Amino acid sequence: TGQIRRFIHVSTDEVYGETDEDAVVGNHEASQLLPTNPYSATKAGAEMLVMAYGRSYGLPVITTRGNNVYGPNQFPEKLIPKFILLAMRGKTLPIHGDGSNVRSYLYCEDVAEAFEVILHKGEVGHVYNIGTKKERRVIDVAKDICKLFSMDPETSIKFVENRPFNDQRYFLDDEKLKNLGWSEQTVWEEGLKKTIEWYTQNPEWWGDVSGALLPHPRMLMMPGGRHFDSEEGKGTSFASGPNQTRMVVPTFKTSSSTQKPALKFLIYGRTGWIGGLLGQLCEKQGIPFEYGRGRLEDRSSLMADIQNIKPTHVFNAAGVTGRPNVDWCESHKTETIRTNVAGTLTLADVCREHGLLMMNFATGCIFEYDAGHPEGSGVGYKEEDKPNFTGSFYSKTKAMVEELLKEYDNVCTLRVRMPISSDLNNPRNFITKIARYNKVVNIPNSMTILDELLPISIEMAKRNLNGIWNFTNPGVVSHNEILEMYKAYIDPKFQWVNFTLEEQAKVIVAPRSNNEMDASKLKNEFPDLLPIKESLIKYVFEPNKRT
Repeated sequence: TGQIRRFIHVSTDEVYGETDEDAVVGNHEASQLLPTNPYSATKAGAEMLVMAYGRSYGLPVITTRGNNVYGPNQFPEKLIPKFILLAMRGKTLPIHGDGSNVRSYLYCEDVAEAFEVILHKGEVGHVYNIGTKKERRVIDVAKDICKLFSMDPETSIKFVENRPFNDQRYFLDDEKLKNLGWSEQTVWEEGLKKTIEWYTQNPEWWGDVSGALLPHPRMLMMPGGRHFDSEEGKGTSFASGPNQTRMVVPTFKTSSSTQKPALKFLIYGRTGWIGGLLGQLCEKQGIPFEYGRGRLEDRSSLMADIQNIKPTHVFNAAGVTGRPNVDWCESHKTETIRTNVAGTLTLADVCREHGLLMMNFATGCIFEYDAGHPEGSGVGYKEEDKPNFTGSFYSKTKAMVEELLKEYDNVCTLRVRMPISSDLNNPRNFITKIARYNKVVNIPNSMTILDELLPISIEMAKRNLNGIWNFTNPGVVSHNEILEMYKAYIDPKFQWVNFTLEEQAKVIVAPRSNNEMDASKLKNEFPDLLPIKESLIKYVFEPNKRT
């Protein structure tokens, strides 16, 4: 490798997996890779292989991860050239699903310029996102092409069966590349016109591509057996595969008089962890539901959701928590405010206008142990207590919006803490997090076992409960106690190392909240609610026990 000065490995934005619908800032280069389909998994695997060659043999590697590229000379397996060629032939444009998928499109010359900048200014061993903040739905791309060909979208667009593994959204943070001096130069309208001009001037460039222009091409139909990887839209799907969380749904006594005869839930946070689990629970319980398409900060889109879906209840599981953790919020304060404060308040206000109860998943990370609530005392913070933890900007925004939401009698605020589920592979699971840390602190905390408490949140909606609720299991459990259970039930060889809060403070940007919440209000409403340690064993460790 001594003769190779730089090796540019071109990867894809898909290695990050699907981006949350409500995310206001995209995945940055240090974000976890969570590919969701075989194609993106192979791309992530290729990145690991290239990185290994860099580590083992000194190959001077730089990796790029880019958004969707379009422009002249692109093979028509891709969305834009495919639609252009179909429009040139006067044929309808097939859209997979409902066309609501969003993609970020970059003109090919801008991408080539990005490669040039990275080649000469990029740092060996680093990753650079090549992206744009300008997103477009697939249906809007089709309409733009129809407009340039003077075609009527109503008759020129048809919706066909969705393809599998078609993620809803990919969104990148491209600040690192911009700091090298690159920026997008070609606006969408200009790039699309240039692309159409090239294809109209070179209609036979690719020869017979009739197989690629079918709504659902197969590999054997492609010239030379090419891989087909179209980018058409994704329709909303609530049952795309088996339940990966193996959630154990508890039962509790209810009175038929407290339940509405007809329910329909509108859920925000489809691509989030809690939002996804809520949808799965609704399916199990036979409750009709739909995921909201609107952005929380966009009032008109929220009103459109409510008018179209006509829900009886609204669940808000959307929000900014930061990737890979809440330290992200320290450097993205306006984005955090936009969603966690302005967005949540907008949704609450829209729900109030329509006479709807909003179940709002909030956080209990707004308190910390103090003289009145010392660690180990068993004295927990109650619903009426004022927040006293201001160590992180994330917690500040949550405390801020909670105080304002007190004025809305149509809101039920659920204070979640350190959520845990039976899916021990989920990177957002508190157990998964601490099991992967090099070192952990050992402090007792109140926590939320989602397998037990999420079904309770649905029951709370049925009972039309409002106000603030500490949404945790009774009692506390320490990091070491959890890891001891993990070792006993899951991995007998598991080991960990503790460190102090002072040592932890040196490796994180913002302090973390540690506290005990008083769950007596929730326990009185749901007497069968288990203490935290019992719930951990029943819902998390027993279902995952290694024999």
